[in-house]
Formats: sequence, structure tokens, C-alpha cells
Amino acid sequence: MPKILSLLICSLLAAGLGTPATTARAGDALAVSASQAERVGIETSRLEERPASVGLRFPAKVVVPAHRSRLLNAPLGGRIELMAARIDETVKAGQVLAELQSPPLAQAQAEFLVAHNKEQLLKETFEREQSLSPYGAVPRKQVLATGNEYAQARATTAERRQALRHYGMVDTAIDRLIATQALDARLVVVSPVDGVVIETTGVPGQTVEALAPLYRLAQLAPLWIEIQVPAARAGKFAVGAAVVIDDPAITGRVVSIGTSVEATAQTVIVRAEFTESSADLRPGQVVEARIAPMVASEAEWRVQSGALVRRGNDAFVFVQTPTGFVATPVTVQEEMPEFAVVSGTFKGDERIAVRGLAALKGAWQGLGGVE
Repeated sequence: MPKILSLLICSLLAAGLGTPATTARAGDALAVSASQAERVGIETSRLEERPASVGLRFPAKVVVPAHRSRLLNAPLGGRIELMAARIDETVKAGQVLAELQSPPLAQAQAEFLVAHNKEQLLKETFEREQSLSPYGAVPRKQVLATGNEYAQARATTAERRQALRHYGMVDTAIDRLIATQALDARLVVVSPVDGVVIETTGVPGQTVEALAPLYRLAQLAPLWIEIQVPAARAGKFAVGAAVVIDDPAITGRVVSIGTSVEATAQTVIVRAEFTESSADLRPGQVVEARIAPMVASEAEWRVQSGALVRRGNDAFVFVQTPTGFVATPVTVQEEMPEFAVVSGTFKGDERIAVRGLAALKGAWQGLGGVE
């Protein structure tokens, strides 16, 4: 019993309650017999290989690429009369999605008609003066002045026409407005692309301001996933690397690797594109993704988190030998609550200590042997 008590004291010192010795170094061999290991609770486990080409699973979220989504706003303020599409409905380009009663649209039509009618009047006046000018009936200076007014009127009309186009009126509707001189406050919002409605924000009877959002559309092929990769591992991957989602089974390619690190989680966003359509892949869905390195790299090994021993920024594991254990340096690639993934100079058949490390660490640092 006194020997075990002494060992526990040494273990506590090794855990940080004493001053570490400076003699511990990689490659130190610790002589520990099987009976000693059993007495102090040292347990071992076989290394579990995880080839780097397989990669770890990283959490990811399915998103719609920014260039494949559209936010449709009300071009002008007004009262919503009709919301013609529902969430998850597939729509075609040119399909009517909403109708509003918009007094500002009627005002814009009136301003266009005033500009158009003035342009036509100045056009007739200019043409008449041009025909009379050679005979001296109209001074050349007046012809130039009228021509200048006519050019300005044309520019104003073109500007007003472009505004009506922006508000959703097509050229045939504008020509009908010119022919009838009748204002129409009905504002029609149509889909600019083929897509799927993923959000609606208006209801009939609601009064909205100009640029108020009405719909969000998405084109669901291709889709992206945003993968949260630890910053330390992001350098192992490159644009073009294969990305695999197992459920559903689908393969994509890395299209971008983030240049900034998320402050809290210390992760980098790696974006992958999936051109292959899958009914099981939906925006907002959380999945697990595996990224394959572009070039072959050394094997990686999964060890229990408790098997790691830290000295400053360095990490070690105690590898079992015929006579005891040896402190072996490793590079930590990924650390989870339950396990860590490391790389190192292993053959693959080693066993490492996973319990009783306090006693081994104390002996390694010169704070007491395993008795």
C-alpha cells in the first residue's frame, strides 16, 4: 500500500502539482514490467489507422450558391393584390408571381406620357422648321434651338421608358400605354429565371414600400456545401479535391477554401459544389463530408484523447515495448472530445498507453518511478 500511495503522489506531481523536470525528452525508454503496469492501472490499446486519403468527416451545411439565388423586391410601393406562387413551387422565367396596386406606377406612366407627347410635338416642330429654313421662313438659329429641345425631349422620354421597364412593364405594354393614353396602376412582378420558391414575405392586402422583399428564388442545381474544417487541416486540401457525402451518396469538388478563420471555433470554410442533382440534398440541410487531399500524405492514426501527453506545444504518446514504454512524439491533426487524430513514425502494430498515464508521465519527468 505505501508503494501505491507513493506512486499516486508522484502521479499528482506529474499532473502539474509539482515542478516538471527538464530531462524528459522524446525517445526516453521507461522500464515497466507487466506486473507493475497492472498494479498501477496502466492499460494499452492498439493504434487505429485512418489513412489520410480517406479523411475525417467534417460538419457541413447545404447552401444555394449566391449567384444561383434571386431576391425579388417590389419595384414600387403599393398594396399586394396577388401572391401567385407558394413555397417550394417550381416557377418558370416570365411567370407572374405577384400583382400590386401601385399609385407610384401610375405617376411614372403619366410622367412618361408627358415626356413622350412633348417629344412628338417637338419632333413635328423641328421637322417643319427644317423644311422651311432653306426658304428663309425660319431663322437658322431657331432651327438649332428647336433641335436642341427635341434632343433633350428624346433623352427624357428614353429615361422615362427605361424607368417603366425597371418597374416591370414590357415594351408591348408601354406601346399600349402610348396608344390608349390610359394609366394602369397594376404592377406585375414576374420571375426572371427558372427556379424554386424558397421564401415568401408578403401576403395579399399588405401595403409595402418600394424594394420590399416578396420572394426568394433558388436554382437547386448545382448546390454548394460549406464545410467547417479546422484551420490546422485546411492547408492539406486544394481547389478541385474530391468531396464525398455518404448519406445521400454523392460526390462533388472543392471550389474555394476560405482565407479567414472563424474566431470562436478556429475553423475555415471550404466550399464544395455538387453538380449531380439529389432529391435528398436540400438547402439548410446539415451533413457530414469527407475531403480527399490532392496528393498522397502520411498515414494518420486515431488515439483516445487521454492517450496524449503534452509538453508545451509538443505532444507524445507512450508506445509499449518489450521492457516497458517509450515516449514517442506525434503531430496532432485533429482533436475531438473522445479521440485525437495524429501522425507519426509508426509501423502500425504498436500498442500505446491509454490509462495510467500519470504514473508514466511522472517517471518520464523524473518525479518518481513506477514501482
